[in-house]
This record gives sequence, C-alpha cells and structure tokens, in this order.
Amino acid sequence: MRQFPALQEQGRAAWFARLWQERRLGGGLALTVLDATLPQAFALGFCKANRFIDFGFFLEGAFTSRIASAPGGATELHNGAGRFGVGYMPQLCGTAHLPARRKVRLLHVHVLPSTLGAMLGRDAGRAAPCLRRVLEGGPADGFVRQHRQSPMMQAAANELFYSLRNNVGIEMYVEAKAWELLALVLAETASACPDAALCPRVRDVIHAIREELEERYADPPTLSDISARYCLPIASIQAGFKALFGMSVIAFVREYKLQRARRLFAEGDMNVSEVAWDIGYTNLSHFSSAYRKRFGVLPKAYLQSVRERLHTPAC
Repeated sequence: MRQFPALQEQGRAAWFARLWQERRLGGGLALTVLDATLPQAFALGFCKANRFIDFGFFLEGAFTSRIASAPGGATELHNGAGRFGVGYMPQLCGTAHLPARRKVRLLHVHVLPSTLGAMLGRDAGRAAPCLRRVLEGGPADGFVRQHRQSPMMQAAANELFYSLRNNVGIEMYVEAKAWELLALVLAETASACPDAALCPRVRDVIHAIREELEERYADPPTLSDISARYCLPIASIQAGFKALFGMSVIAFVREYKLQRARRLFAEGDMNVSEVAWDIGYTNLSHFSSAYRKRFGVLPKAYLQSVRERLHTPAC
C-alpha cells in the first residue's frame, strides 16, 4: 500500500501512524483509514507502483489531491464528504493537500484485479467498461472516476470505518463489510446506464435536487417547492429520481434518513431519541417502527449491540 518516505525522514512516522491505519486481509484485499484533524495545513506526497484497484470513500471533511500520473496528464481531484472514487493507476504519484483544523475521515478499499474478478464471476461483465478492461487483464492505461455515495453506501462505509478505527470485529466481519461496500458500488455503477436516457440539463438538475435533499434531510422541502425552484415538473423530477436512483423522491428521503440513523448508531455516541431528532422524527414510536421495518430490528436493540461490540476488547 502507500508509503511515505518523507515522514520517516522527518521522524513523524509514529505521529502519522495514529492518523493513518492499514489492515491487510487475505486474498488481495486491504483497507486504509485516515482520521485526522491537523493543527496546520499539510501536504503529503506519494509515489509507488500500484497493483490495486482503489475504492476511496470520503466520510467527513474535504481535501484536494493532485495526481501527477493520471491518464491524460496531471489532474486535480476535489474530495468531499458524501463522494467516492474508483481508480486504477499502475504508476501512482501525487500529493494530497489536507486543510488545517478540519476533521477529515477517509476510507480506502484496495483490491487486486484478479481478486475482484474472481469474486464477481459472471457479474464482471456488468462492470463499467474502464473497470472491465482491468478485470479482463487487457491493456489499461488507468482511470479515475468520482461519484456520489448512496445512503446505503454511506452507512456501510461508516460501519467499516468505525470497525477499523476502534479495532473491533473479527477479520471475517471486516472482510464481509468490505465486500458488501464494493458490491454496493458495483451494483450502482452497473445500473447507472439509465443516466444516459436523461438529457444533460435534467440530469444536472436531478443531482442538484438530490444534494439539496441530503442537506435538508431533517426538514426537506415539498415536491411543489422543489418543482418551482428548479423549474422542472414534478413528474419529471420523479422520473429522474427513478432513473438515476431507482426510487421516488419520498422513498429517497426516507432511505437517506434511516441510513443516516444507522451511521449515527455506528458511532455509538447518541441515544435513540437524539438520533430520531437529528433525522427529523418528532415521534419516537414512528421512528422505531420505520427503522424496524427497514432493518428488521428496533433501534434500541441495534444501538445496544453496537455499543457492546465497541466496548468488547479485541482478542
């Protein structure tokens, strides 16, 4: 995985090890976690021969990466909470620029093409063309793609992040969560073909509406308000959400709220009432019913199991 010789030269390896964790799993799968709030801006250079496909999930904060070895020349990637990237570059060189006094949480899943191809089996043909070329072992100059995380993806990424950060869960659990996360990524990117059926203007508007709904999840605007503000008929908005995200606007907001509740429970810091209020439920019984219907367990029981796992010493 990544090596940072400059840190070793400056005697900062121990300090950085507290912020950057690595975990190698069996069969060509590895995980890295960055959890940092730096007192001053920090530029981190990296350069290596890379055999892995890299899936990066940005969970909190924002920073910029300048990739010198990107296809087509140097490129700048703006990484922010709620986004994820998929990339494969045989020669990986660049610089990450982290801001001062801002929390940054980042999770990477690294997987060898042969490992991912074997896990996908017949589903490998459904992968995006740039990824499929790598899985098939053909000539590939490398690629980088960025997308927004779905609510389910955010929840799975956060659960995996906290399992690694708190060193909880047996290796089988951690590996299963990593594969769950990659399966969500591949399923969503594989089903993204309806995107092409929307004209670029409507597609951009639908993505803008999604971003607003994610920001205002606790008290979302009505469909009438959205329609008037974005000058797009309600029927077109609903059709766009169905095409891009596979669900109606109301279903998207409900799913986003419940997946956010699941992420908050994964942190273990808030009780059930606090989580319910955070996502906009004023009636606790309504929240409990909705959560149980979606995940098959009452929120109180789920939170208790999370806290027990977080406080159970690793063997």
